[in-house]
Amino acid sequence: MQQFLGMAGYEFKMCIKRAGFWIVYGLLAAFYLVTIMAPGKSSAVDVIDASLIWQQAGQLVFTFNVFLPLLAGILAADRMQRDFRGGVRELQRSAPLSNARYILAKYVGVLGSVLLPVFIIIAMDGIMIVAGGHAPVGFLWPLFLAFLSITVPAHAFVVAFSLACPLVLPLRVYQVLFTGYWFWGNLLSPQAFPTISDTVLNAVGQFPLYAYFGGLRAPDTTAPYTPAQAILNLAVLSGMIALALIGINIYMRAQAKKA
Repeated sequence: MQQFLGMAGYEFKMCIKRAGFWIVYGLLAAFYLVTIMAPGKSSAVDVIDASLIWQQAGQLVFTFNVFLPLLAGILAADRMQRDFRGGVRELQRSAPLSNARYILAKYVGVLGSVLLPVFIIIAMDGIMIVAGGHAPVGFLWPLFLAFLSITVPAHAFVVAFSLACPLVLPLRVYQVLFTGYWFWGNLLSPQAFPTISDTVLNAVGQFPLYAYFGGLRAPDTTAPYTPAQAILNLAVLSGMIALALIGINIYMRAQAKKA
């Protein structure tokens, strides 16, 4: 366990020490904070009614989820590949750490590193909204729950595949394909273009958004997704994450046999 935590902590520190890591998150955070906190035409419109704080919290986190998981996937794409390219994996193989633990530790470290700036951005935005008198203090609790149910699963999904796929694809090719997939598979409307965005394979968080937070819909309308569908969506994403990590393990075993 100590070796696992040490490996995960090392990977986490390696990720957050990169200057470019914080620069890109800082630029995107500035964009979000300026656009979200910009005053509207009427101050009354900007105040969140106490009865709508769950809807608004979910929608706010979902807005961040449009681009932040995409950024996380691009940044995480070289983390596993780097060990093989630089020969670091050969040294790690001599350590008393199994492939499965190494993969899981790597995954946890990278996932934690990309979730840290996202949590900071969402927390800062929520605090600014409350401090500015736009929402009651109770707004922060559903905002945190929205982070757990919308942000974390999306990032967990993209990080798993961003560690696995560049092992068999050129890094830049994967990053381009991943960017196209993210918008096609999660954000395009099926009425406009054939897509999987309305299926349980959707990873952007729209299932938990509507099932648990109501989304921004009229009070007299029914949510398009039920809690049971949201649970199924999270279960499918969890299964795909497991498959991606298992795929990494199979690849590493094949590489070890070749060596």
